[in-house]
Amino acid sequence: MKEIIVVSDSHGNNEILKEIVKKHPNAYLYLHLGDSEAYKDEIFPFISVKGNNDYFDYEMTKIIEVDNHKIMMQHGHKIFLSKDNIVAHANKNKCDIFLYGHTHYPFYEFYRNVHIINPGSLAYPRSVYAETYAIIKITDKIDVEFKQIY
Repeated sequence: MKEIIVVSDSHGNNEILKEIVKKHPNAYLYLHLGDSEAYKDEIFPFISVKGNNDYFDYEMTKIIEVDNHKIMMQHGHKIFLSKDNIVAHANKNKCDIFLYGHTHYPFYEFYRNVHIINPGSLAYPRSVYAETYAIIKITDKIDVEFKQIY
């Protein structure tokens, strides 16, 4: 099993990222979906994309391969976030997992053969949930779990 930690929208709270790494020291990957408001070395070991509040050298989109899965990462502020549009972007890049942040609202749905995942926000959540992140577990299938920080 490969465990992937997915976070978004930490908005300068680098300590919370360190807490998450301590909780999951054996994760296969740590992914940040933007709005860290931090330099790459400040959020290491997280791999990040650029959010609308990031002014550092991050790519807008990343595609990562894990086993036989392709994961597309975006913040979400440059794409119309309808499920059909997300699936079109994923399919265009032959990805079966699409990760985005920006909305500060946790979301998961397996839609038209694409796992669409938003981990929520580590800062300023906009849902009834506290600050959240996601754990993707890859075995012979994909499982997604949301965790609250506090």
